[in-house]
Amino acid sequence: MREIVIWICGIAVTTGLMSGAAISWYILLAGKFKTHMIMPDRKWNKPDKGKTWFVLQSVGLFFAAFIVLMRTTQLVEGHRDNVIENLIYAVSGMLLLRALGEFRVLGLFRTEKEGVFATLDRKWLTPAALILFIMTWPLL
Repeated sequence: MREIVIWICGIAVTTGLMSGAAISWYILLAGKFKTHMIMPDRKWNKPDKGKTWFVLQSVGLFFAAFIVLMRTTQLVEGHRDNVIENLIYAVSGMLLLRALGEFRVLGLFRTEKEGVFATLDRKWLTPAALILFIMTWPLL
């Protein structure tokens, strides 16, 4: 039964992270990128800065998905590896930090409620990070 929960959570988290990365690349390559998709849209934010962060985010999501998939297969096979175990703690921690936010413009405890990014963050990004964080628990 434990292996089934590990497989379900591992595949769901991997799929969620890979989907986020794939959607990021689709948005970039289709030319539909807007700065408010990655950060609050301010006068001083340059679109190129947002694109750079978007690319870095998608690379991080691909790497995290690979780590989650490796950890899932290790746990199901009964294999233990300290490096992957520590990396899954890092992935889980990063998802928690993303869900909690930095108390100003993103996360559960943000104070800025207005704007396109705040709406996107409230409806999609923060709940996704929180759900993926909870689903990493069986992998720890």
